[in-house]
Amino acid sequence: MAIITCPNCGKQISDKAENCVHCGTLLQLSKRNVCTECGTELEDGIEICPSCGCPIDQHQNIAAIAPQQVEITGVRMTNKIKKVVLIAGTALILIIVAIFGIVQVQKKRAAEEAKKIKQEYVTNLNTITYTMLDGCSKAETCCNMIKSVWSNAIYEEEDKKTDKYTRPYGFFLSDFNDALENLFDDSSFLSKADNVSDNQDMVNSLMKKMKKPPEEYKEAHDKMLEFYDEYIILTNLATNPSGSLQTYSNSFNESDTKAVNCYKALEVYLEE
Repeated sequence: MAIITCPNCGKQISDKAENCVHCGTLLQLSKRNVCTECGTELEDGIEICPSCGCPIDQHQNIAAIAPQQVEITGVRMTNKIKKVVLIAGTALILIIVAIFGIVQVQKKRAAEEAKKIKQEYVTNLNTITYTMLDGCSKAETCCNMIKSVWSNAIYEEEDKKTDKYTRPYGFFLSDFNDALENLFDDSSFLSKADNVSDNQDMVNSLMKKMKKPPEEYKEAHDKMLEFYDEYIILTNLATNPSGSLQTYSNSFNESDTKAVNCYKALEVYLEE
């Protein structure tokens, strides 16, 4: 006797067994000869059933067994199909989960990048605004001094702050341009004017970083550009005065007022 594996359940059984002792599967043809009509057990060689008179087919047991074998084969095929479907379904679920995970990672990265761009823009907006405000303050000081020297030179007004430019020899110069030239030759004033020029260079460098603002900061960007325009006018008046005293004074007063108003309009967008 040898040990074999049941083709249905996979457990080990005797090769002499007609049925699997574990799952009941028919393993080999029965050696018994029975009448298919009444079930009476027959002796070998009998052609007519002694109980019911039904003719006996010598191959009837094989025919009776065949459907069971077909059924077993069908069960095997069904199990294989189920396994394939299960594997395919599992793979599909894993693919869907992987795709979902990738999409979520991409969304997270995009959100982080947008947040980074926004923070960088806000930082630059604060920096350029306060740099322009500082430049306006420096320019205002220079413009007031220019206007005082210019006015006192024309109207021959004595002033301790301007006398060394308007009356360096104890009397007023005949040409106010000479007084302004003396002012710009003074190292102290020239240092202040140079600071205004350096401030302009810094602001212009920062302006290169202010392109393509985030959607929610486009209005703030427009306000910043308005402030920049007035800032340039005011700082140029501090470093390169021209025209008459009247036009210069009017331009300075107008630009100074507009610059302050532009800053106030922009201030609401700045972070503390």
